[in-house]
Amino acid sequence: MAQDARQDFSIASMPLADALIAVGRQAGVEVIFASEAVAGRQVAPLRGTYSVKEAIARLLAGTDLVAEFQDGGYVIRGRSAPSGATEPSPAASKDTAIIVTGTRIRGSKPASPVIVATRDDIVDRGFSDLGQYVRNLPQNFNGGQNPGVVGSGQGGSENLNSSSTVNLRGLGADATLTLINGHRVAYDGVRQGVDISAIPLAAIERLEIVADGASALYGSDAVGGVANVILRKSYDGVWTSARVAFTTDGGGTEQQYSAVTGTTWTGGGILLTADYKHSTPIIAAQRPYADTVNGSATLIPGMDQFSSVISGFHQVTDDIRLEVDGQYSRRKSSQASPFSVASDVRFFGDTFASTVETFSVSPTLRVRLPASWELSVAGTYGEDRTIGDGVSYRSGQTASTRRIPYHNSIKSIEAYGEGPLFALPGGDARLVVGAGIRSTSLDAQSSQTIGGVTTPILSFDRRHRVRYGFGELSLPIFSEANAISVLRELRATAAVRYEDYDDIGGVASPKLGLIYSPDPNFSFKFSWGKSFKAPTLYDQYRGYEVLLLPAEFFGASGAPAGSTVVYTAGANPDLRPERATTWTATATITPSFARGLKIEASYFKIRYNGRVGNPITSIFGALSNPLYSHLITLSPTASEIDARSAGSLFGLENFTGGPYDPGNVYALIEGVLRNTARQKASGVDLAASYAVDLGANDHLSLQGSATYLKSNRQLLEGAATVDLAGVIFNPPDWRVQGGATWSRGEFTLSGFGNYIGGTLDNRILPHVRVGSFLSFDLAGQWKSSASTGPLREASVLISVSNLFNERPSRTRSRSVSDPSYDSTNYPASGRTINLTIMKAW
Repeated sequence: MAQDARQDFSIASMPLADALIAVGRQAGVEVIFASEAVAGRQVAPLRGTYSVKEAIARLLAGTDLVAEFQDGGYVIRGRSAPSGATEPSPAASKDTAIIVTGTRIRGSKPASPVIVATRDDIVDRGFSDLGQYVRNLPQNFNGGQNPGVVGSGQGGSENLNSSSTVNLRGLGADATLTLINGHRVAYDGVRQGVDISAIPLAAIERLEIVADGASALYGSDAVGGVANVILRKSYDGVWTSARVAFTTDGGGTEQQYSAVTGTTWTGGGILLTADYKHSTPIIAAQRPYADTVNGSATLIPGMDQFSSVISGFHQVTDDIRLEVDGQYSRRKSSQASPFSVASDVRFFGDTFASTVETFSVSPTLRVRLPASWELSVAGTYGEDRTIGDGVSYRSGQTASTRRIPYHNSIKSIEAYGEGPLFALPGGDARLVVGAGIRSTSLDAQSSQTIGGVTTPILSFDRRHRVRYGFGELSLPIFSEANAISVLRELRATAAVRYEDYDDIGGVASPKLGLIYSPDPNFSFKFSWGKSFKAPTLYDQYRGYEVLLLPAEFFGASGAPAGSTVVYTAGANPDLRPERATTWTATATITPSFARGLKIEASYFKIRYNGRVGNPITSIFGALSNPLYSHLITLSPTASEIDARSAGSLFGLENFTGGPYDPGNVYALIEGVLRNTARQKASGVDLAASYAVDLGANDHLSLQGSATYLKSNRQLLEGAATVDLAGVIFNPPDWRVQGGATWSRGEFTLSGFGNYIGGTLDNRILPHVRVGSFLSFDLAGQWKSSASTGPLREASVLISVSNLFNERPSRTRSRSVSDPSYDSTNYPASGRTINLTIMKAW
């Protein structure tokens, strides 16, 4: 009934891709297609009353593309036998089908819910890069490695080079896998995150996010989920944009310029995107709620960034296709951390300037085999280099300097085949099977210079080498081909992956899924699987320290007077993979009586064991706490102490004030990193969208999403379990966003609200609540419908983020370096006004 409902459409002559998006928006349905399948195609105007199916069919008339209705939306793919075609399509080979993140099987549907945002979706909201968009998602947490996260005291800031990483469920950027066109790229910094802001927004087709464990499909890191950036493949002509933005409270002024160019030819196409962005910093003096730090402190770094992407494809023969994508970016940023409220950073404090340079290239060869099978061979080489220079000032003089270079790299090659196995009543059972090898490395060096003398602090160059194999099976038991009462669709899926590391051994990750739909109005999905994260090279190999300290520090009440303790802290090369079990249940409603309405609810649960952490939270009282007994060796021998000291960064460091005497050592305490912690996370994701026509030219769409999260952690067996979600510097329990978009002809107006729940500040007594954050965004856009002339494909976008200038609630500051607000959850940018002008030439 939803497919057959009729409505008025008014679409000007435009590229097929834009026309399909316009139909989807006007009808309130999702239309998914590969950019290369529609590249270079222009459609005639479409005006009149049609069903959605008829409207899409008219747009596809004369092409070898067809539309299939799946799960409340349409998937555009190539015909298996093009009608009337005399040669293969220049942009789409036979048997092509969309591969959606969460499965590797062409045309299949994942058993996990998928969040999809097209480039237009992101731009229309007023976001200027993928990092801004991801930080606004309810399923994501902004802590860790993201611009604006201030101070090491706020949840462990990793904001070394102002990159933006995805952090699903708040499990850490290293527990979310970020892909580009389905392949890995080099890590950023030292925590195994990937900088998503290095990809120009103008270069992407869409962003797909699966907030569910996916190691069975993609390997290590996919515990919280997977973010996959799908790039555009080709473009004809030149497109440019210019954007300016400023905050009304001061600072944060931005300029951004983008250009896209490319061409298509018989059998292929290529696209080149370039983007330059400059922004000024926001400092504490510009925000009254940051008055607990000196005004020179950086709240949000300024930056200069150039980024570019090249992507393309060529149909070499009817059966052989070559694809390639490459990316390059370079960003400079700086930060200031004063150590006194009364003194400027250059009198008493630290400054840090960084330059990060990233590139990758990934060619893929696809060969169509007999029996509708396809072989893909893909390779990737990429690097990420960060160079940081820090200066420490004391009494207005340079006290020391430090240099911190990090170099990440990735090399990989993978081959896999996909195709039908045998016929089932609901369609072909399909299988994908493959294998590959991958090497990721981290070369980390750092040094400090004091009084002209340079001392190395950190120096290692290590790598993970991994061999892996994987398989995935899709079994369509019931489909529209053999549907019966209460069984419109029933599909079972299974996947498994095995990864074998040189230094940490092998890990197997299975996943099972089930999709059930009793009728077109309802569908249910269930997935269960195991995922894992390999330990970071930084945590394994950066080295450890061996400290000699007075025994009284550790609560050694029975120790002889003057006794000492040897305490180890730092990295551990014997770390093992972190392992998780995840399951997700999803219900989707697309009622036929309310065309354009879609409601989806998911419940998820994650049990995450063996998390790497410091086993001893505080050395004070460690010897008297029975939880630490397995980490303590009483009366260690001199040879045991020497063996531990020999592998440390600086040997045995004596902080007792007296001479070292092995016979006076009361205990040896192992405080290096270990696989000790257990973490649990569970919650609910909610999403709803509805579209309605208000008149012949008026269209209104409503959408909203929310996430409720509970999580806790147990550091050691027998230790107390502590809450994470809802606690300061951790994800809040609730995050909600929702709004409306109204369009009339060439004009579009959208308004969205964003709610970030409050948290509990339990650092000191009495515990107090940190207030929630509610902001509103407004955007208006004019898009020319002219197909020729100076206004062809011209548009102007004006947006205001945080319209009412909401400010984060004040918190109790415990350091002169940390401002009195939670920078991991609540933005400090304030009201921001953007103006963007776009034009195709």
